[in-house]
Parts: sequence; C-alpha cells; structure tokens
Amino acid sequence: MKKPRVLLADDHTFVLEGFKKLLEDHCDLIGSVEDGRALVESAADLQPDVVILDISMPKLNGIEAAKKLSSFPGRN
Repeated sequence: MKKPRVLLADDHTFVLEGFKKLLEDHCDLIGSVEDGRALVESAADLQPDVVILDISMPKLNGIEAAKKLSSFPGRN
C-alpha cells in the first residue's frame, strides 16, 4: 500500500521534529514549514495527501491557511 504524502506545518521546531519521528515510518514526509504562508505555497507545489498544521502560526494562522488549501483545485 502506498504511504500518504504528508506536509507538516508548525512554528515550533520541537513539535515538527516530534511529528517527524512519529510519522516517518508510516508516511512519506514531503516537507515541513514554519508559517501559514509558506504552508500554502508549499502545498501548491508539493500536492500533499495530508497536511498536519498548527492553528497558531505566524504570517497566516492555520485556520486561514486551511481555508486557502481547501479551495485548491481537486479538493473538496
């Protein structure tokens, strides 16, 4: 079975590293970012299957970033 392609977004390096350790054997970790704007840009380029994000990030909070991600073509 193909592993899901996962993009991580959190402004705390410690949290990102923890998620990486937890998920690395189960997912294809395609990237990590530290703010909402970078998340939207990276998601557009990388086309992840799953995004794990913090709702409290600089430049664009996670809720607003998720709204932008949901409007990408091919997403419901």
